[in-house]
Amino acid sequence: MDSRILHYEFVTGESVNITVSAEIAEVIYDSRRMEHASNERSRYHTAFSLDSEDYEGTNLVSEKTPDDLMEELEDQEHLLDCLAHLSENQRQRILMLAQGMSITEIARVQHADRTTVRESIQAARKKFKKYF
Repeated sequence: MDSRILHYEFVTGESVNITVSAEIAEVIYDSRRMEHASNERSRYHTAFSLDSEDYEGTNLVSEKTPDDLMEELEDQEHLLDCLAHLSENQRQRILMLAQGMSITEIARVQHADRTTVRESIQAARKKFKKYF
């Protein structure tokens, strides 16, 4: 009886040699060739459209126009300009408030009185409305 040694390599880097009959080895080799040919045909004949959202979804398709992007950039610049008119404490407190912190939490973090923080934020809002 004719036998062949098949070599298998695992993802972990381990490899194993298995001795099988020639008929079994031929079936395994044919199966591998057919699977490889099928994968190559599938890869070669599959068409992808860069305009289509069904391939990688919205990662390839941007819904924002250049005008939208410019407007967004101008809004960000205007926001930064408004923040520049605030004192350092007011700016920090407004940013912490925007991140979802409560007035009590801000007061605790800054080691300040809760009333002082609240009044500072109110004054910052007034300044912000003036420049925004």
